[in-house]
Amino acid sequence: MMRIPWLSALSCCLFCVTEPLSAAEIYFDWSGHLRASGLLDYYGEVNLLALTAGNRLLINATLDGRLNYSLYWGERTSFNLGYEVVANGGQTRETITELAKQNPDFEQSSLYRSRIPSDENQLFDLTKIISEGDDYILYQRLDRLFFAYDSAIGNISIGRQALTWGNGLLFNPADLINPFAPSDIIRDYKIGSDMVLYQNGFRIVSDLQAVIVPRTGDDNELDSDQSTYGLKTRFSGGPGDLDLYLMKNYQDPVLGAGFSTYLGDGVLRSDVTWTYLEEDTEPASFVSGILNYDYSWGWYGHNWYGFIEFYYNGLGDSDPLEALHSKPLRERIERGEIFVTGNYYVDAMLHYEAHPLINLFASLIYNLEDHSFLLQPRLNWELSQSAELLLGVNIPVGSEGSEFGEFRNPEDGAGVGQPTQAYLVATFFF
Repeated sequence: MMRIPWLSALSCCLFCVTEPLSAAEIYFDWSGHLRASGLLDYYGEVNLLALTAGNRLLINATLDGRLNYSLYWGERTSFNLGYEVVANGGQTRETITELAKQNPDFEQSSLYRSRIPSDENQLFDLTKIISEGDDYILYQRLDRLFFAYDSAIGNISIGRQALTWGNGLLFNPADLINPFAPSDIIRDYKIGSDMVLYQNGFRIVSDLQAVIVPRTGDDNELDSDQSTYGLKTRFSGGPGDLDLYLMKNYQDPVLGAGFSTYLGDGVLRSDVTWTYLEEDTEPASFVSGILNYDYSWGWYGHNWYGFIEFYYNGLGDSDPLEALHSKPLRERIERGEIFVTGNYYVDAMLHYEAHPLINLFASLIYNLEDHSFLLQPRLNWELSQSAELLLGVNIPVGSEGSEFGEFRNPEDGAGVGQPTQAYLVATFFF
């Protein structure tokens, strides 16, 4: 079965909903945004990108627009579409392109990989590059395209959509389908995946979800070894909620369990997953987990919110370069399931409402083994009901050879590592 191009998929969906809709009450709603972002990357003096560009400060920009459309046919059936067009580029992309011409593997490295969504293994090819150059790319995609039907025996939705499992706040080991990176600041839309999703709830089992995420292999044919199958059940009672997960993610069986419960005036949550690796690799299996606690309070007439979270990555290593020699870890970093190389982390976030329209945030991701960390302070200012500004910085701190520090090539002394970043994001909602 060949992958279906995005224009053909959209045409089929629109054809299906045009004729029969007149027989029932039809209504729709739509929304979206326009967003402009500016980003400054500041690299170390001997960083490879700084040496190649001849400048430590690299300027970048992104423009994106999104349109969400939902068509409701009666009370049970809906058709949902999310379209986005994005242009981004700048000096960082230009420098990476220059280095990739010298070394084709550089652009795909875990340190500098482009974060453009890819439909390479999706069932439907819904992303199209409109134009691309050394220092920019312009593309469009359908990030949502699904039908949903709500019946007496549950809700079923088919097509490109988003699904989130797990109780994590920054790290989320139970969320294996396009999870957010722990360093992601803007989380309004999760990247969609082609899937079939069934949801229902009962008296004791408050949430039952079964999902199939079909993917294709290198020959563009459906491949069960590239697909994900999952079942989640949530049992709700007086003390809290208990979650159980049963999945086959690509080739690997995954078992998991989690809970959430009130503790004092806050909420305590946890998830633990165990993954058995089908390939003959070391280790043969691994465990990952999170434990977090969040709490909100008032102080001197202002609202505060904060959380702390502990994360264990069973595929990690105390040496970041040694960790990347692990094939299972590299594969999961490339798939966007794991985002760090170490074993033990603590992350935290503090939110201060200085004014109903002005909010200050500070996030921290700390590697407990090499003591490097990523600090992310930011300010969110709601200019009106339809416009907001986001201003912030990402500050990686660490010694040479640590995860958030810089790695040096002993042959030429050039370094690689994350830059210090400053960004300004303006969003208009409609």
